[in-house]
Parts: sequence; structure tokens; C-alpha cells
Amino acid sequence: MCISNEYRWNVPVVTYGFDQSFLNYFGTNGVAAVEGAIQILNTLPPVSQIALSNFPFDSQQVNYTAQAQNLLDLKSTTLSLLLEQMGLAQPTPHVFVLKQWTSALIEYSSALYWEDWAIPDFIVQRNFDPQTFNASPYVNDTLYTADIVFESNGQNYMDVFPVYPLASSYPAVSDENWVSGGFYTGLTYDDVGGLYYLLSTNNVNYETLLSGVYGVGTNANSFVNGAWRPGVDKITFVPQPVDSPTCAFLPMTNQFTDAYITNGILMQQQLARVISQPDFLFSAKDFKEITSSPDVSRTGTTNWINNAALNGNPTGAGPGVIQPPTTIAFNIAGRQFWHDGSMSDESVYDETFLWGTFDGSTNAPFVYPVPSTGTNQMVIRMLLQMGNFSSGIQRNFEWPLDSPAGSLYNFQTSTNLSDWVTLFAVTNNGAVCDFFNWNPSSVQRFYRIVPQ
Repeated sequence: MCISNEYRWNVPVVTYGFDQSFLNYFGTNGVAAVEGAIQILNTLPPVSQIALSNFPFDSQQVNYTAQAQNLLDLKSTTLSLLLEQMGLAQPTPHVFVLKQWTSALIEYSSALYWEDWAIPDFIVQRNFDPQTFNASPYVNDTLYTADIVFESNGQNYMDVFPVYPLASSYPAVSDENWVSGGFYTGLTYDDVGGLYYLLSTNNVNYETLLSGVYGVGTNANSFVNGAWRPGVDKITFVPQPVDSPTCAFLPMTNQFTDAYITNGILMQQQLARVISQPDFLFSAKDFKEITSSPDVSRTGTTNWINNAALNGNPTGAGPGVIQPPTTIAFNIAGRQFWHDGSMSDESVYDETFLWGTFDGSTNAPFVYPVPSTGTNQMVIRMLLQMGNFSSGIQRNFEWPLDSPAGSLYNFQTSTNLSDWVTLFAVTNNGAVCDFFNWNPSSVQRFYRIVPQ
């Protein structure tokens, strides 16, 4: 397990909701997929009652129909992102981390030579065993090693890989191993071990309360804010109330019992928290960038509360408290096409990857966006790349289209504005169609969109 500097939630209930862009693009099927991921977390017992041996070392399976259609599972992606926003980091890439550089590593680039001198001054281990909490080269019972990869630009890095070649490369859900056709059936031993550590009532940190928390009942006039606090044992996700006519989020109040320690004695106080907007907001967006597959963005960690100084480590990066709100956005991925300089400028190949919902059943995968009626707005975006990707010239061109849902268009090219060749056809489904145009050889070339 890998912990994000021991940041965690210190309230037992958090809320979630969906904005209109998510509902428009993913519909009720998308809502069900996200809530399926949330349900996996909600059905976990309090960590004080968890037996880690009840959880598998690998929960990823493959739906070969979805794989053939290049679909990325919305539910599984959401589950990984929720673990990240609960304080877990990717364990496998952090088995070995390059801390600082020394030329001696050039000669001793393999893990076989590190323990005597390189660890922890030059290489650190940030993955930990869920039961002993000691640094470990194992993730979900898979043993990892690493080599140092030396780059000509000096950006050297660790290449972490399993010792047994046929073992899973990224076996934890928190590893965010998103591949077409792959899906998670649930959390793994390592994932639950990370949550167990963060939320355990034996894990005591000095923490302040979230803003908006106040005392109720006997604590209405006074309550303890900063204090030594154990983990909350369990976190439950509940939907943020919505006003049905306006679809606006309504405030809700959650009352809970807060535990803290003073003079070595465990104390309790009654608190309440007013939640005006969802702690987790799910959205669908145009990221305004070229991407070759479904992509995600999420709120960063800059608003997390760092209590390192209060825990006796003034220069530390944690422990701390995760503070909402968090937005998890999925790009409105549509068709993707490629051209590269090895092909005729009038040829492209289809590299489409899309969001989907699927499982291990024989049911056909559901592909997003959801079918729509009325007028849609879609965008066809071309990235023109001359030279290599690190130092070449890039230009973005966009063709926004408003038309009835299901309208068909041809994307065409010409060298003389008279003779046009269709590169690809697209349907207006409200998504963004990306065209990667890499190193065309023509002296001049024109592009246009025409309805079929």
C-alpha cells in the first residue's frame, strides 16, 4: 500500500452528486456505474472489523467484447479515483523511488546492489506491507524489482516490474491500471490494507476539524477543534439532496460523534456539519486538449490541510486532513483518428477508445455517450504536428458543429480546393472527435467538414 503522506478524511459521512454535463453525456447508466463504485466502498465494514485475508490479491478481469471495442470501464476508473481521493497513492510505481542522483548508480543500476548503500539515501521505498506497515517490495503478494533508466536529458527514473514475468504488473485498484476491456470486481488486499491503515482507530494524529463543523446538543456552546484524533473507522458516501424542479443541490446537515484524546483519555463530542455542495462532484468536460483515449481530471491536493507542524514535523508534507470539495471529471471522448508521416496525407487510421460500462457477464457493453435527441453540439479538433512531439510545432484547429443528434459529416482534405478526399466520417453525438495529423508531407493542404 502507498499512502499520500497520511492525509485522510476525519468525518464519517461524505456526499456526492452529478452535474448536468455528466447527466447529459453519461445519463442514468453512467450514474449507475459511478454509484456501483461507491457501493463497493460503502459495503466495506468498519476497518476495526476487517479481515484482510478476505480480499483477493487481484480483482481485475477482462471483458473481451469491450476490449475489441476499445472501451474503458467507467465504474472501475471511478473506483480507482475514489481511492486516490481517500488518501491512497499508486503502490507499484512507489516500490522504489529515485530520491537523489549519484553517478555511482550508473554502475549499480539494478536492485540487486542497492540495499547495502543506496537505500534510503538515494532510493526510497514508499510501498508498505498492509499488516506490518514496513517498507515492502511486494504489492498484493507480487514481488517487484526495478532498474534505473538513464535518459540523455538527465530525467532518470525507476522502471519497476515484477520479478516473475507473468505476474500482474499493477495488481491493486489504486494502481489505476486502466486498460481497454479491463474491469475490477472489487477492492484488493492492498487497497483495503491502505484504507485500514488510514481509518484505523489505532492511527492517532493531531487534526483540526473541517470548516462548517459545529457543536450540537451538550456541545452546542463549546467543542474541541484541534486535538489528537483516531481514524473514523468507516466512511459512508451519501447522495447530496437535489431540488427536483431546478436540479440545484440542497444543503444537508450531518450529525456525528467525534472522538478525540486528551490527557490520554478517549473523549467524545457531538458535532454537526452543514454540507452545501457535494464533497465529490462528478462531471463531464471537454478538456480542450488532444487525447488518444478516455481521460480524467480531478481536483488537486492544494486545499488539503497539512497538520505536519502540529504533529511535530514542521517541514513535513503530512499527516493532514483531506478537505472538500473534489471534482472528478471525465472527458467527453468521441472518435479518434491518426495520420503520421509514414502514410499518404490522404489516409488515416482509426484509434478510437471510448467510455463504456461492462462486467463479466455476456451482456453487451454500454457505450457512451448516451443516445440523445434534439440539437447536439460536437467538436472536431485537429492537432497539426510538425516535427517530434517534444520540440515540434503544434497548431490546434477546431470545427464546432450544432446540428440534430445523429447528423452525419465527412471530414475532407484537398490540395487545390477542387478535388476533395474524405478522411473519415463522424456522427454528431455530442462528443469531441480528435484528429492527430502528424507530419503531413504536402506543401499545402486544406481541410473542411461537409454534411453527408
